[in-house]
Amino acid sequence: MTTHPVPPSPQTRRLPRAPREGRRRLVSAVAATALLATGAGAAIAEVTRPNPTQLDAFGPISGEHGYPTYYEDSTGLRLQQCLDIEDPYCDPAFLRGEMPDPDAPVSFPDNWPLESFYFLAGASLDMPGGGSAILTSGLEATMAGESAVDGDQVVFGRQRFDIDFPGPGTYVVTHPYGEDTFTVTSSDFDDFRYVEDITPSPGNFGLALRSRINPFLVSTGGLVTTDQGTYVGDPGALTSVTGSPYDTNYFRVEQVLDTGERVEVASTDQFTVMGKVSTNTGIDPQAAILVETEDGSYLDVHAGTAAFASVTLSGNGLTRTTLDGDGGRYFGRVPLGTSVPRTVTFTNETDEPDASRSLPVTDGVVITDAVYDTDSDTLTVEAFSTDEVDPPTLTLTGLGDPVELSDGRATVETSAPPVTVRVSSTGGGEDTAGVSVRGGPAGERAPTIAAISGPTQVVSGDEVTLTSASLNAASLHWEQTDGVDVGVTGSSSQEVSFTAPEEGGTLTFTLTATGPAGQSSTTEPFVIELLTEHPPAPAPVATATATPTSAMVGQRVTVSGTGSQNATSYAWTQTGGTPVSLDPSASSFSFTMPSTTEPLTFELTVANADGATATTQVSVSQVADVLTVSSAQYRAGKAEWRVEGTASVTSVNTVRVYLRNADGSRGALVGESLVSAPVTAGAPGDWSVRVRGGVNPGTATQVLVQSTRGGSTVATFQRQ
Repeated sequence: MTTHPVPPSPQTRRLPRAPREGRRRLVSAVAATALLATGAGAAIAEVTRPNPTQLDAFGPISGEHGYPTYYEDSTGLRLQQCLDIEDPYCDPAFLRGEMPDPDAPVSFPDNWPLESFYFLAGASLDMPGGGSAILTSGLEATMAGESAVDGDQVVFGRQRFDIDFPGPGTYVVTHPYGEDTFTVTSSDFDDFRYVEDITPSPGNFGLALRSRINPFLVSTGGLVTTDQGTYVGDPGALTSVTGSPYDTNYFRVEQVLDTGERVEVASTDQFTVMGKVSTNTGIDPQAAILVETEDGSYLDVHAGTAAFASVTLSGNGLTRTTLDGDGGRYFGRVPLGTSVPRTVTFTNETDEPDASRSLPVTDGVVITDAVYDTDSDTLTVEAFSTDEVDPPTLTLTGLGDPVELSDGRATVETSAPPVTVRVSSTGGGEDTAGVSVRGGPAGERAPTIAAISGPTQVVSGDEVTLTSASLNAASLHWEQTDGVDVGVTGSSSQEVSFTAPEEGGTLTFTLTATGPAGQSSTTEPFVIELLTEHPPAPAPVATATATPTSAMVGQRVTVSGTGSQNATSYAWTQTGGTPVSLDPSASSFSFTMPSTTEPLTFELTVANADGATATTQVSVSQVADVLTVSSAQYRAGKAEWRVEGTASVTSVNTVRVYLRNADGSRGALVGESLVSAPVTAGAPGDWSVRVRGGVNPGTATQVLVQSTRGGSTVATFQRQ
């Protein structure tokens, strides 16, 4: 039996794990192209045949450990977490290695394996020239952090390839869940890893359904049954499998020649598979509502699980009661004695062992009416509590300050009601309802405004254009009211043009704009003075701005001269710092902030219509990312790296740890980590790289730590 379900071969090796921080990202390569790089190599990876199917559902959350009871694929096969450290079909050696105390029983959270699987499949190929290609497909349960904490539970689907390519070129990798194409361009072409994780945030278990893992692969010999359960196969033995939606139940690497022909490099139809068929359906408690009236006191309880289950309710002062079922819905109205329990427990007694979860008892809140009147600008909400004997306080929220209901009613003045309202109770209940609207029209019709844009002084012979700058106009009407007739009266166009006449004096125009409802607006007279010669152009004033003036590496920066006055042309020159791409004659330009040791400085010269110029400068400095390393360790026994520290830049920042070569240059990649957001604004963010089965440091003694925001530092690591 292997310690991890990967087919044995001369090149089989323990699969290195991605840093835990990497698991918390959504890394989806579907319909996208990704650059992957490990060690010194580089390649382009593209999903060229995605899986057209998805997992179908997940079960109720376990009251024991907070993970879904099962995941169900599109064929109806349900698998549960394989957590039995005495069950050889659950890879107990791997589970024990993930537990704080490998000799003690599994318990949450004190002795919980930080990684476990609902499903895991692997295949391995011997590649020409040495090395291997390893495929891992799994549905994994883990924690968002480094320890078992309730609320940090995460389940994600993973496709991973670890491939030693035989040389540069284009390769097609076919597997049960689709096809991926790798274009290898580097001369250092071996030791590649490509990982596609569909990872939700903690507790958001539904997003794992979107991964390419579906259906679950099953040994061609069928499900395997032992005295401890039923399984998709024996994880310690190689087997052919069924389940691929494309009927590609194999792992194959092919090279694409210049002619387009594919040549097989290596192939196998032998896999190891691990997964335990779920016989339990769990319990999903939905509500425990206190109903107290003068005629009696009850608990109305609701729960969900599979059909035909035996679901019971228990609690202090309650007689254990079996709930009525209809399909997957279960309900009971349970009489109360002299006291009300604070919590009740729902138990699915059909499961083995019994599945139980508890809920607090609350009153029920029912919103009977939520009406907004546009004539009075008032929102009226009416609601009641199911606790009629000792009525709790009801409060309307979501409209600013909470509003307490009086005799089950609240009225709020507002000019913009919400779509829904929420009423909560001091008894713990709450209800949400949509708002209905009554009354006449609300809001004011946008006004129609007429405006003229154009020159106010022209010289005889000038081509003159007047433009409408009107708002909300359905039609326009131009009229000349004074001066030599230039033929614009009666025009309905957005613009009117004419040649300035030889006679002196003035020309006067008006514009009337009419709105869609017939409302109209007419401009004040727009007067153009006819001159004998052009007046001098106003002196230019140069103004240059940068947004932002202090930028992180990789951040988009915009440099603009649009605030300049009387400018007809712009001329930009970069006078300092790392060169960036710019359009020297544009009014503004943008660039991505490079890593630089000195500020980027730019000079702007503007000119007016007469050629007079004005000059100004603007600069952009780099926000320094200060990296620290608080701990750096390499544990030779498990080939495990643990490096952690802080970064001063916490916005979309990734820290990468490399071996540092003897000449100070960057060596092989150890691992990477996202910088987490700090609890206190302005404080540094934490990062942590943990890789098991990682790169061997050889004779190296230091690591080089760099960030995508330009930070860099060196640390000496400890060997253990």
